[in-house]
Order: sequence, then C-alpha cells, then structure tokens
Amino acid sequence: MIIFFKAGSELRHRLNPDVDYYTRRVEADPGKSVKDILKDLGLDPAFVAFVYVEGKVKNLDYVPSEGQTITLQPPVSGG
Repeated sequence: MIIFFKAGSELRHRLNPDVDYYTRRVEADPGKSVKDILKDLGLDPAFVAFVYVEGKVKNLDYVPSEGQTITLQPPVSGG
C-alpha cells in the first residue's frame, strides 16, 4: 500500500522527502504500524513523539490505511 509521511524541521531531513519539500511517498505492507514502517525506512522512531492523521493525534502504534497522509511530530525540545 502507498502512504505519505510529512515532516518539518530536522525530522524532514531524516525523512528524505521525495514528493515535495515536506512529503515522502512510502510503500508499506498492510497491517504494519507507523513505528514498524519508520524502522523499515531506517528512521529511528525515537525521533517521532506522535503523529497526526486526518486532524487527530495518534501514537506510533497506529496502523495507517491506503493513501493516508501521516504527519510526523518530533519531540519538543528547547531551553
């Protein structure tokens, strides 16, 4: 199935977007969680605190559906 990951800031650089500046097209096996898909891409899930799907906050155990856009939110940092 095809899904789309979006990310900004430093996380965007790790994601390696290919659709546009923020978005990467990903082919994933149905039934896999966001966490497992990130691992398959070589992206450490520790860099993602949670995801937005259709305007709702989900955790990394969320299992996406065909064609969904998943926005990756990094952990908050600062000082």
